[in-house]
Amino acid sequence: MTRLDVRLTPEGRQQLEGDLEALEAERREVSERLLDARAGGNDPSENLDLRDAMDALQMLESRINDLRALLAAAEPLEAGTVDGIARLGATVKVKHADGEVASYILVSPAEADPRKGRISAESPIGRAVVGTKKGDEVVAETPRGLEKLIIQGVK
Repeated sequence: MTRLDVRLTPEGRQQLEGDLEALEAERREVSERLLDARAGGNDPSENLDLRDAMDALQMLESRINDLRALLAAAEPLEAGTVDGIARLGATVKVKHADGEVASYILVSPAEADPRKGRISAESPIGRAVVGTKKGDEVVAETPRGLEKLIIQGVK
């Protein structure tokens, strides 16, 4: 999950830090479950509750470690653009072929959340719009096929 070239917006960093906090709280709950399960015996092959708790704790620890490493390696990214060219942190307004107009914030894959309009610069639409400016027309290779986009604004 971690990459040396990850750049995070302040909002993205805050979201990931919140995710880390939630995972750490969940770890405390799973640790308590593990202690309770030990009352049924210390042999995971005979105590399914113990094995399940151990597996859950191992998965949580892995996710926590990955997230910590990501946050430690990530560089800050200031939102926006000064020259009108779409790049990480910029908000790009596009018109889709069906006439729908949408605004996307270009972010790194680590903080992408398409439902909130935060798309990865490595996604099909993200790759198509990076480097564009208002008035450009591009074609994105999406899972549903080629999609023509018109850039209506970059800020």
